[in-house]
Amino acid sequence: MAVTWNTKWKWITGYSADSVEWCPVERFKHVLVCGTYQLEKKDEDAISGASSANQPKQKRLGRIYLFSINDETTHLSPIQEVDTAGILDQKWCYHTIKDYPVLAVVTSEGVTQLYRLVEENGTLNLLLWIENIVGGEALALSVDWSSNKSFMQEPNLVISDSSGTITVLQIVGDCLQKIGQWKSHSFEAWIAAYNYWNTDLFYSGGDDCLLKSYDIRIPEAVVINRSHEAGVTSIRNNVEVEHQLVTGSYDEKVRLWDLRQLKRCLSETDVNGGVWRLKWHPFDKSIILAACMYGGFRILQVEENVCVMADYLEHESISYGADWKFDNTVSLIATCSFYDCNLHISELKVKNHPLV
Repeated sequence: MAVTWNTKWKWITGYSADSVEWCPVERFKHVLVCGTYQLEKKDEDAISGASSANQPKQKRLGRIYLFSINDETTHLSPIQEVDTAGILDQKWCYHTIKDYPVLAVVTSEGVTQLYRLVEENGTLNLLLWIENIVGGEALALSVDWSSNKSFMQEPNLVISDSSGTITVLQIVGDCLQKIGQWKSHSFEAWIAAYNYWNTDLFYSGGDDCLLKSYDIRIPEAVVINRSHEAGVTSIRNNVEVEHQLVTGSYDEKVRLWDLRQLKRCLSETDVNGGVWRLKWHPFDKSIILAACMYGGFRILQVEENVCVMADYLEHESISYGADWKFDNTVSLIATCSFYDCNLHISELKVKNHPLV
């Protein structure tokens, strides 16, 4: 299959880049955020190393860059920069809340922040709306919304942190209210993600190599899977195919699961790099974008098995952030890498494929 993955623009982020997210909300799909994380004193591996209990306490800086990218874009330049603590993850809500697109951000200070995307006089800005401290000295490592498939007026968020704890918060009015908290993993809980078909269910993955399934109404894990050979770093449910889940791990494998039988995966594929993020294509749910840390980025196709269609190796540092633009006419991909502070926007084309 003929696949081309061509870089359109590059931009230097200043701080180390680890997260990129396109806005999925109608009228704002041209909006992109890039999140960054910078230790004042450089570390060997700023994400995994900084979360160790043995590390000395260091100031962790962060910045969100807001971009507007459309047909008239000729070069990358942020329209806003927001200074905050170091950013480990960020996710847009798939619909507006009280008429605003909302971005959830989790930081190195254990804080969950919600930003509204506000348009005034033709200018877009992120404005801080709500903050909530997860607690303790933990770094908040990942965040996911319960509402990626179904509209919810007051959706929930699930947050994982470096103490191994998973916290579920609900938007209530102009506050974030704690719904529950689980001590899920012995070490860092790298990732937490919802079952978008049944939002009472969520999943967590940790540095203890465990994948866990939870029901918000039950105090203990429903399923504990021990098949990963290293830390579980990425989990993503398919919003179009019920019971389908993918996971990524430091063991460099992407695994495909049927949620009705989580004891054993359907297939596993070596992608030649620790898998930090997995993103289903917004319009073709058989295609996945993978950020593979020291192995660059991959396009994966899911049929009965997961196979590698293409790779992108133009970044020169750890590949952490990756996302698709929510556009059914062109497949634009944002990617970012850490120590070289690079943000790239690329276009993917697959010969004879109707969407990409």
